[in-house]
Amino acid sequence: MRAPEAVKLVPGELGEAQVSVAVAEGYHLQANPASEDYLVPTRLDLKGSADVTVGKITYPPGKPYRLNGADKDLKTYDGNFEIGVWLKASSGARPGKHILQGRLHYQACDSRTCLFPTSVPLTLTVNVVATHQKSAQGRAVRLHC
Repeated sequence: MRAPEAVKLVPGELGEAQVSVAVAEGYHLQANPASEDYLVPTRLDLKGSADVTVGKITYPPGKPYRLNGADKDLKTYDGNFEIGVWLKASSGARPGKHILQGRLHYQACDSRTCLFPTSVPLTLTVNVVATHQKSAQGRAVRLHC
């Protein structure tokens, strides 16, 4: 995993970070929500700080995937996809870097078997800035699962 560039937020305002996930060729992850209760959905956990809160996490719709002999499709992720994370800097947030820690939980499967559920750590740096100097760059975290 490559260290992500920081997300910029202005105190009192919302911003969205995009967590980019790359799934190894030949594998898929279960979508969130998963198609069946017994399947392990892909799930992002991210902890806020005193100055930056984590809001709604938005998962993309799953792509249909049918196992050989199955009656119906499963909703899955493969290739590259993004998970949106809404962040808010409190109105009294201190300018500077704020480090948010989290984990991406998932279970990778191929057409025959599933690996054990696992997770990878995630660090997201939020730069609180005094003015509206948001940039389009530095808003993604790249995870390779």
